[in-house]
Amino acid sequence: MCRHGTTTWNLAKKWQGQQDTELAPEGIRQAEETGRLLASKIASKTPKIFTSDLKRAKRTAELYAAAMATTAGSSTPTEVEVEERLREPSLGKFEGMVKGREKTCERLHKAYFEGLETPSETSLRVEALAAEVFEDGDVVLFVTHSKVLEAVLAKVFGKFYEGVHTSPGAFFVWNYSETKSGSLGDLGELHQIECHDYQVEQ
Repeated sequence: MCRHGTTTWNLAKKWQGQQDTELAPEGIRQAEETGRLLASKIASKTPKIFTSDLKRAKRTAELYAAAMATTAGSSTPTEVEVEERLREPSLGKFEGMVKGREKTCERLHKAYFEGLETPSETSLRVEALAAEVFEDGDVVLFVTHSKVLEAVLAKVFGKFYEGVHTSPGAFFVWNYSETKSGSLGDLGELHQIECHDYQVEQ
């Protein structure tokens, strides 16, 4: 699972949520570099690529696909499929606010505001998508957002939700498998992601 590159709002330290923000030039460079890194890790395999419908993630996914095609010596990038279940959850009135002017708490099962999705519910929609699209031997890329990565790391892998910090261009490897015990697989490499047992600045 991958996070999009830096946006203009990231640079301004604003909460984004479902606001449809654009990649900054720095974010485009990050996506190109991360795409090459991912290509080197999956070698000859052609991944399926799914992306959030928000512009910052979709553009990142397209840059990943182009970098992977170049690395593989192909002139045709892998098709990027838009999937709304990878969209960032709404942050309500936080959206557009400068970070640090709100109060946060441990909230894996609690929404930011009444009527909004909880992080646990965010993870459940991604888990449902993974169950739908995964086939043994496949490499699948989900290009999404920080709150989605944090939710999955917390719910599926037991990380402290408020203690997960992701940087633009971050990703983690989800070795997906469904077991009788209900486990959804193992957590592999973390790239530009830190998991702490205390609350960190987002």
